[in-house]
Amino acid sequence: MKAKILTTIRMTWMMLITVTVFISCSKSDDAEPIPQVTSCDVIIVSGKIDKPTVWEPGFVYVIEGSDLRVESILTIKPGVVVKIKNAGIGIYENGKILAEGTADKRIVFTSLADDRYCGDTNNDIMASKPEKGDWVSLDLSGSVGSVFKYVDIFYAGQNSGGTNRAVDIGWTQSAAFTFDHCRIAHTLDGSRYDSQAFYGSSSMIDANISRFTNNALYDNGKPIYFNAFYTLDPSNVFHNPDEPTMKNKHNGIYLFGTVQDKTVSWNIKEVPYVVNQYYQVYNSATINIGPNVVVKFMSTSAGLQRNAPQNINLNSSAILTSYKDDANGGDTNADGNATAPTKGDWTGFRNAYGPSPSWQQGTNILYSAR
Repeated sequence: MKAKILTTIRMTWMMLITVTVFISCSKSDDAEPIPQVTSCDVIIVSGKIDKPTVWEPGFVYVIEGSDLRVESILTIKPGVVVKIKNAGIGIYENGKILAEGTADKRIVFTSLADDRYCGDTNNDIMASKPEKGDWVSLDLSGSVGSVFKYVDIFYAGQNSGGTNRAVDIGWTQSAAFTFDHCRIAHTLDGSRYDSQAFYGSSSMIDANISRFTNNALYDNGKPIYFNAFYTLDPSNVFHNPDEPTMKNKHNGIYLFGTVQDKTVSWNIKEVPYVVNQYYQVYNSATINIGPNVVVKFMSTSAGLQRNAPQNINLNSSAILTSYKDDANGGDTNADGNATAPTKGDWTGFRNAYGPSPSWQQGTNILYSAR
């Protein structure tokens, strides 16, 4: 990759004319607001950004090459459109993106073929349509303090290292970021467990550092993945706010990570929490499972164990069940009626303290082995 950034404006008919079109009141195929301006001046970007850079509104920034390396501060102003094809955006040491849009001037990261934003940028007379996986991801693994507000991230998830993600926090020492009022949608669904639209990894653990609020995730495979001891803010939703029936294929909150010496609340009711391991909760660690919350366990080895009475607080209306249980939390494994839950789908909920350890029983604990 050439270590340079190109900011060449293509002076074509498309860029010299700003066309205002009349749009019907019907929703688009993706049920998202349709912009009124159909063309923008094009700026081609490639290589790396190694000095403070500002992207201004009125342009569409097209990323070429295998990826764009952000090694300094990239500030993206409200209303900017970024289009990508077969590339990703990676943030490296000392780099960060400050993308702060507004409610009426959102920032958009989307496919080069997405003509809804800044028109027919690839100049193919609108012959192509955006597809899931048209570009790779926003890789924030090297970022400290990146900010995304009122940002749309569409049609990402191209395979990278065997996984499919729109936003990749990765394994960082400090997952410091802000995502607020963002929409992450149309991400290519990956078959691996750790393929999610928003991959927070086990580094996403402190809500004061990893700020994730008021976001909407929809039309993805698995929407989000993070540390089991991160408390996700209930302002986040798992459907399209403009078309509530548009959800995610595997609609759930996917959890991972080791037990932490802290308190976490699983309190979101819209989608189930999904666990694929056995958590032995001990010392001063606490999991609070709130009213009407559904927790699903993916495998026969997954389950919960508390080593003191206060380690896991299960509300009487909360449900612990199998990943195959469509009656509680919906068809999370997205197989229709192909599978049905059975006893032994997951290990169970064990009380390991006192002279007589036992397996917890109740009408809200379903399909466990014990």
